[in-house]
Amino acid sequence: MALGKNIKRVRLNGGNNAQLKISSTWTAIGHLLKGVIEDMTDSTEVTFADGDTTELPGKRKVKITLTLGQTSKEELELIDSLADSTFEFFYYNGQIDSKHQAIYFKEIKIIPKLNLESPGSPMQMVLEATAVKQAALVSVTPSTGFPSGAGFTGASPITGKNNYYVIVEEAIV
Repeated sequence: MALGKNIKRVRLNGGNNAQLKISSTWTAIGHLLKGVIEDMTDSTEVTFADGDTTELPGKRKVKITLTLGQTSKEELELIDSLADSTFEFFYYNGQIDSKHQAIYFKEIKIIPKLNLESPGSPMQMVLEATAVKQAALVSVTPSTGFPSGAGFTGASPITGKNNYYVIVEEAIV
């Protein structure tokens, strides 16, 4: 791993491609204005008898918030019909350091919330979901586990570092 300052790793634009696997078919959910993936672990402060304190990690929550630019009846009803169901989720995060980057979730649960902003420029709606913790580290084979046309061809499984999602990078060809 080569950490450090690298201007090629600064990303100004996202990928505008978020898809849910609905009934075994990858379905694009519309144009993205913004996508946010939060991976937050809360903490609890513990005070010992001698007065020293420490922070211990607590519950972890992984949440997805997508702001969609498409707000037709079709998109609004799709979001409503997905509430309380679970899906595989593909999120293309754009190009970073001459590579495609995607984040794959084995299972997300759509939270039944709708925030339709009007007027807006453009009009927008917000879709929220929570990642479902898996029993093992999340793994995916890009060539068969990602939507066709997503730009990933890797034929070997890639395993992430946690039980919620895996980040996949592949050289742009």
